[in-house]
Amino acid sequence: MRLGSSICTAMGSADCISVEKEVEDKSTTVLTSKIDGGVSLKPNRPALVVSSTSWTPDEDFSILLEAALMYDRRVAATLGEEDSMDEGQLWIDIKNGKQFDYPRLLFIITGKGPDRKKYEEQIKRLKLRRVAFRTMWLASEDYPLLLGSADLGVSLHTSSSGLDLPMKVVDMFGCGLPVCAASFSCIEELVKVNRNGLLFSTSSELADELMVLFKGFPEECDTLKSLKGGALSTGSSSKWSTEWETNALPLVKQVIG
Repeated sequence: MRLGSSICTAMGSADCISVEKEVEDKSTTVLTSKIDGGVSLKPNRPALVVSSTSWTPDEDFSILLEAALMYDRRVAATLGEEDSMDEGQLWIDIKNGKQFDYPRLLFIITGKGPDRKKYEEQIKRLKLRRVAFRTMWLASEDYPLLLGSADLGVSLHTSSSGLDLPMKVVDMFGCGLPVCAASFSCIEELVKVNRNGLLFSTSSELADELMVLFKGFPEECDTLKSLKGGALSTGSSSKWSTEWETNALPLVKQVIG
C-alpha cells in the first residue's frame, strides 16, 4: 500500500481526508492547514507514532494496545471528561482549533505477519476517543518518509536469544526519530535512556512514557524534543565502519588471538 494513498486518518469523520485530495486542493487535513498559500502543521494536530512489526508472538502487540487504551483513559481523566461526554463536541472543538494539554495520538503500524488480522479485530473493538490506529504495508521508498514524518517510534521487539538488536530502531534513529523500546538484555547498547529514547517492560510503563513525552505537544514537550536531538545525533554518528571498529573488531581480534 502506497503511503500517499493510505493515510486517511481515523481521527473522526470531519478530519478524515486522503492524501490524494490534499495533493489536489492543498486544503486542510488532520495534520496540516493552508496559510497564506503555504502548508503548515496545525498546532493542535495529532502526534504521529510509528511502529513496525512482524505480527508474530515474538512481539507482544497487546502491550501497545493496552498502553494506547490507558493513554486514552488517563487523558480523559486529566481533562475531567466523563463517559457521557458528547464525542461530537470533542471533534467540533478540535476542528475549531481548541488546544489540549495532551494531543490525540495516531498510531501507524507497518508490517506483515500471521497475527495481523487478530490484532486488527482487537483494535476495532477498542472504544478510543483520542487514539486511532492504521495498519499498512509500505513500499520501501515510502517507509523512510513515514519515519521522517513521525514524532515517536515504538519498538516491541524482544530477542529470544537476548543478543540481536532491532534494526527497526536503527532505521528510526537514522531518520532522527526517538524511540520507546521494549526492554531486554542488550537493548541498552542501542537505546540510551533519556538520550535517544526510553525503555518499557509493561503496558503501564509505556502509557506513562506517552503521557510524559506528549504533554504540551507540539511546542512545550521538552523531553520529547530532547530525545529527538539525541536520536538525530545517534543517526548521524552510527556509521557501519564506526560500529564495526568499536564493537565487532575487538571481539574478532579476541577470538583470533
